[in-house]
Amino acid sequence: MAARSVSPGAALLRSSRMFSIPNPIPASTGDYTSATSHHSPTATAPYPTYLTITTPSTSRITGDWGFKRPLPLRTTTKQTYPLVRLRQMDSTEHITDFQTASDHTMTLKKFQALNLPISVPSASASDRDIVARHPRSVFEEDGDITEIEPGQAVSTENKRWKFKGPWLAGMTDGEFNRWLEKSVRSRRSEFQEYLKKIYAAELTEEQRSQALRDNLPIPPKLEADDITEAQFIDHLRDLRVDRLVLFRHVSRFLDLAPLTTESQFLTNMMVNRPQKFDRESPYGENGPPVTHPSAGLSYLRTPSFIDNHPIYGAQKYHPVVKARVLKPRNMATGVHEPVIGIAGFVADRLVDQRIFGRQQQSTPRGRALSSLDLEQNGGSKVYFKVDSATIDSSGKVRIGISDPGSNRANELVVKELLGEDDMKNEVYSNAIQDSFATQIPRNPGLQTPQRTAPIYGSKESYGLGADLS
Repeated sequence: MAARSVSPGAALLRSSRMFSIPNPIPASTGDYTSATSHHSPTATAPYPTYLTITTPSTSRITGDWGFKRPLPLRTTTKQTYPLVRLRQMDSTEHITDFQTASDHTMTLKKFQALNLPISVPSASASDRDIVARHPRSVFEEDGDITEIEPGQAVSTENKRWKFKGPWLAGMTDGEFNRWLEKSVRSRRSEFQEYLKKIYAAELTEEQRSQALRDNLPIPPKLEADDITEAQFIDHLRDLRVDRLVLFRHVSRFLDLAPLTTESQFLTNMMVNRPQKFDRESPYGENGPPVTHPSAGLSYLRTPSFIDNHPIYGAQKYHPVVKARVLKPRNMATGVHEPVIGIAGFVADRLVDQRIFGRQQQSTPRGRALSSLDLEQNGGSKVYFKVDSATIDSSGKVRIGISDPGSNRANELVVKELLGEDDMKNEVYSNAIQDSFATQIPRNPGLQTPQRTAPIYGSKESYGLGADLS
């Protein structure tokens, strides 16, 4: 079959960069409770809303970015990386509104260098340490549900992240009232039919159980049409008293995102009406995510893989990562825990390691976390072990870190590989000398001469050059 011919205008639009740019996604609404607090206007947004555009160096020199008009060289050539985001193609002043996009793009590259899988967030704030120690991937089959089979909505309501209805706890009064008028009030009769079907199924199950206990024939199944108006009105009165059951019916009918409020109605449960409680949803406390829980940042399913060192071979542990002390611990100003930044994100430390870390203030690591270093370029830097990464409902990436512990060799290997070993190679020298002293040659006459001075890794030995800044 011959291919359909395309007009020159259509071919031009298909190959045009201007018409291939998608519309920007809505920005994060933020936290309404922190509206009065101070925030920096230049702070990086939780997630990008505009497409990042790049161009080769040959086109960058001439200002050619593939748009209607060239971008000014004075602005674009001063950037380290040719990355821009286009806010408006052609404004009323006939200019192209753009800004640099190095913040989100470089943060994405730094995050992908960590080789972290995205984990399911904790159901409550007290379970964050459990998630950090035992992460569960968002791509597991029991939680990564994008298509719901008929009859599967109820069984997966505490596992899935995608719902038709909103998360009520995250709506303002105005949004809630508009949602009621637009999507809920017109479905009153439909909801009554839904309650009749559920009530008919409950009566059928109750009659069958009673018949089995009395050794009687099983009665036929009841339908919604068999429920009289008086029976249904009495059932509605019971539901108004049993708030837990009423909330479940409304939530399942509208397919609302789960809330962690069922425990509040335990004291109001009706007698002789058993209820089944499943595990809490990981998205009940802070709401479901606006997109897939991985957000496309990482498609790794597990951290169970082996890192290979170019000299030492396979490593038992993942390499530690250098982190920056953004705000040291200062009891006088109320900063009880240091703020740690890693790969462009503010990380979370384990609770038990926070308490244990306060006892190590006299060590070099403790002094780096509790004092402001004005001499070192960029402030104090400490190595941490990266445990997990999750994405909350607002789109923010939360990275869990922990202290390397007694595994000092892991940090030294990373420093050697990066050419940042300023420890005078005492550990390596002692280790090599000890290994030479314990070696006994089998045939001294045929023993080949060995190098007496150990070779250490540095920037020059790895071919990185003497000046790496």
